[in-house]
Amino acid sequence: MSFERFTVKARKVVVTAQEEARLLKHHHIGTEHILLGLLDVPDSTAAKVLHQLGYDKETARVDIAAVVEPGTTELSGHIPFAPGAKKTLELALREAQQLHHTSIGTEHILLAMVREGEGVGAKVLAERINPISRIRAAVLASLEGSQDVAAAPWPAGTPAAEDTLSAASELAGGAPVGSHHLLEAMLRSENSMAAKVLRELGVDPDAVAAKIDELDPETTTDANPEEAAARRMEIRLVDDEVHLILRDPATVTVAKKVTELSGGPIQGVGPVAGMFVPLWRSTNQLLQQIQRVLEPEPEEEGGSAASKVAKVVRTVLAPRLRR
Repeated sequence: MSFERFTVKARKVVVTAQEEARLLKHHHIGTEHILLGLLDVPDSTAAKVLHQLGYDKETARVDIAAVVEPGTTELSGHIPFAPGAKKTLELALREAQQLHHTSIGTEHILLAMVREGEGVGAKVLAERINPISRIRAAVLASLEGSQDVAAAPWPAGTPAAEDTLSAASELAGGAPVGSHHLLEAMLRSENSMAAKVLRELGVDPDAVAAKIDELDPETTTDANPEEAAARRMEIRLVDDEVHLILRDPATVTVAKKVTELSGGPIQGVGPVAGMFVPLWRSTNQLLQQIQRVLEPEPEEEGGSAASKVAKVVRTVLAPRLRR
């Protein structure tokens, strides 16, 4: 197939996928090799999204090795694509077309892998990232405001509407955007018609924010299990130890079972070390993001629309994080 419309990074993914297949002595390039290729380009959109969701190349290797055995004979020359991998690359073109993008990037390949759904790549991702639809949501969120986006999957709107959508996405913090994020973003949108109307009616943004934090979305159509679990999480510093506390019943139940099977606490040593790497990376990324909210870098006067949205979000989140 032709790769003329693939970006430089997307082409690198394909080349790396062939190298990975050769290293594993496989006779065809499968979606598992494409997944390894995506994760081998760390500054690509696909790799960044997967890292954000706690998935990295080391984890992928472990997961793939658990379901696909290496071959026994060395291969030379060109390695053909397996049907699933070929379908994934064809679907990447459709994903780009649906987003009105002129080039096929790593993000489109990742979206296509999720859409194909039957290959090893999608299956190992689904085991770690549940539901796998979180990947599509994270990719689309990462594309908002990108200069590579010719048209977002949303009707064209006014500057105020665009700012509101961007702020709502930031307030959601990677989770699906809910009506409460949109409501607060509308109130925080400077000089917008929505903010003016609501303030004329006596609606106070800080009071709305406090009520949103107080209410549990579990009883509404904005409920989603990831955010419900996140609301029960906490990070504490005890002496020189960072304690990550998870209180949701599902995680507690699994933790009880694991500690029973292991006979005590689980440490990141031996064969378990690789499994702890994504957790360590995700925790550090979270702490760095929170640090940026609490200690924002000085901004230039007038800044871009994106910087204005970021400033609004920092203003909103900083007091809540300091509670």
